[in-house]
Amino acid sequence: MRVKNGLFRGGAVFPLILLVLNTIYFAACFSITANFTPAGEMGPQHIPMLVSGLMYVALIVVLTQELRNPMENEGMAGFLRPFLVLVATGAFIGLFSLLGYVIATLLFVVALFVIFEFETKRPLFFALYVVAVTAVFYGLFAGIFGVRLPSLTGGII
Repeated sequence: MRVKNGLFRGGAVFPLILLVLNTIYFAACFSITANFTPAGEMGPQHIPMLVSGLMYVALIVVLTQELRNPMENEGMAGFLRPFLVLVATGAFIGLFSLLGYVIATLLFVVALFVIFEFETKRPLFFALYVVAVTAVFYGLFAGIFGVRLPSLTGGII
C-alpha cells in the first residue's frame, strides 16, 4: 500500500531520513576538539557545523518542494538524483586525497551540475560556474579558514 499524502510518502521519506542523519552528524560536531584552538575561535568543528547547517537548509527546501508537488517525484525516479548525489559524494571523498583538491572538486562540481542539469545547455557558462564554485570554496577553506588542502602532487596547497 502506497501512502500518497503526508510526510511519509516516497519523495518525502528520503529527505526525512537525511534530516535524522544530519542531526546525529551535527550533534557529533560538538565532540570535535583541537588542542591548538583557543576558546571562542574557529576550530575544526566549525566547518562540519557549517556543512550541516547548509544541509538543513537544502533538506528543508527539498521537503517544501515535495509537499507542494507530491506527484512529481513518485516512484523510483524520485530516488535517482539523491542516489547519484551520494555516489558523486563518495567518489569525491575517495578521489580527494588521490587527485588533490582542485581536480577532485572540479569533477565533483561537474557531476553535481550534470545531475541537476544546471547550465548543461550552455557549455561556456557551465565551465565558468564550475571553475567559480571550485575557486570560491578554495578561497573559503584555504584563505578564510586556513585549511591546508591536498594537491595533485601529494603535497598540501
